Amino acid sequence: MIVTMRQEIRPLCTIHHVPMNLARFGDPAALMVTAFKCDESGCTRAYNTSLGYFDIFEKRFLADKEQQDCRLDGSHMFLEHAQGDLERWSCGQVGCDYKQNFTELRPPA
Repeated sequence: MIVTMRQEIRPLCTIHHVPMNLARFGDPAALMVTAFKCDESGCTRAYNTSLGYFDIFEKRFLADKEQQDCRLDGSHMFLEHAQGDLERWSCGQVGCDYKQNFTELRPPA
């Protein structure tokens, strides 16, 4: 499957829950990646539909082991909304509007 990221998405950082901005990373002579990047100071978090959420360390891309994948097309979803214990994840693939809500399960007090 060819992965094509929708242009209008606005992923949130999974750490800071702030909107990420589109940027390009990598080595121009080798591999350039277009992805959304968190602008919070010191944050290494990034996202695109091909890699899902990943971290950038010393010009290397380290994939997150825990991805939310779309049930319709299998591409990596992005965190669209977070409020309290509720998170809404959406597919970033062109032509797919799948969304899924997750509630963080907390142990009883």
